[in-house]
Amino acid sequence: MYTPVKSFYLVILFSILLCINATAQLTSSPYSIFGMGTIEENGLGESKAMGGTGIAFMSEHSVNFLNPASYAGFDSLATVFELGLFGKYTSYNTNDKTQGRFDASVKSVAMGFKPGRRLATSFGITSYSTVGYNINSQSPIEGSVLTYNKTFSGEGGVNQLFLGNSYMVTKNLFLGINVIYLFGSITHSESSATFGYLLKDLTYLSNINLNYGLNYQIINKEWRYNIGLIYNNGKTLSTRDVSTITANNSVETLTSTTHTYKIPKDYGIGLAVEKDFFKVGIDYELKRWKNINFSNPLLETRNSNRVSLGVEIPSLGLYRGTTKMIFYRFGAEYSESYMIIDKVPINYRSVSFGAGLPVRGALSVINLGFEIGQNGSKQNGLWQENFYTLHIDISLKDHWFMRRKYD
Repeated sequence: MYTPVKSFYLVILFSILLCINATAQLTSSPYSIFGMGTIEENGLGESKAMGGTGIAFMSEHSVNFLNPASYAGFDSLATVFELGLFGKYTSYNTNDKTQGRFDASVKSVAMGFKPGRRLATSFGITSYSTVGYNINSQSPIEGSVLTYNKTFSGEGGVNQLFLGNSYMVTKNLFLGINVIYLFGSITHSESSATFGYLLKDLTYLSNINLNYGLNYQIINKEWRYNIGLIYNNGKTLSTRDVSTITANNSVETLTSTTHTYKIPKDYGIGLAVEKDFFKVGIDYELKRWKNINFSNPLLETRNSNRVSLGVEIPSLGLYRGTTKMIFYRFGAEYSESYMIIDKVPINYRSVSFGAGLPVRGALSVINLGFEIGQNGSKQNGLWQENFYTLHIDISLKDHWFMRRKYD
């Protein structure tokens, strides 16, 4: 039931987490030195345990940001508040050595509810791309056989602050749109303790983008068949660049270099089949990066293809169909990134599993997902990343809009 105190504290908590997530660094991948960095997949909540699958799924246990039309699946009496966390261990492997690192942060914050019978709304923040790397190298001293240590580092990324709406056109057809404010900053630095300098290039990025979605449902007796479509028209981000060099305890602003950052056109289709509390889905997504140039001689861009499969199975026994029911989830994903580095394509593959665990005495669910995967290659001196990621998404639901009746 809705209470003013509950609303006040939840809004305060939501605002704090928005600020934390907007400044969080989510990656330490050396591949984030290129282009816009590591592109984060849009799957939230339960989809993380199902290979990121969700284009055709409706929002039931959590906010499904993959397809804005899915918001129509919210309970008309409940409000959903979702917090996504993750912890990731990555082993970086080359032909010569291996190095490991652990990262953890807030991944996403979102809320969703139905203000009307046909209209559903969601808003929140998640990451679009992240940059985080620290690479040490040896460079020759001109006119000498000696070398000195040089460090290349980077941080930042692009965030997505979104407001989405879904509208039920008919009992089987749902349309949706996400209005997204893209913003953030990316910093690339070069430094040397030997010569005591720091060269820093800072780029601020922002713009507004729109994502569209459709979901069509066919019901045949106890079976439900859903088709989901998503589309993003792409966008050029507005940028402001500042380059500085620090040496001898003084800072000098250099002539800024203008960088071009673009969001590619994105097309996706998903199919899902559901019966009772069982569901299975498959997604295909295409992002047209090929014509986007990042002016790096080592980086060639290509269109990015992603395929994923996900299954959700309910627990059996007395708890089936009750608020104590557990959902078991499994999935797999294969994705071609937009990067071809030194003629080597960078591909991503993973398997995942997890569960939706009900919170005792509440409508809320803790969605756990564990992902094991590989990214990159050891060809031509590059890095192969083997990673293990734990996703924790807390989905809090409450009947804010239920009216108490008195006899």
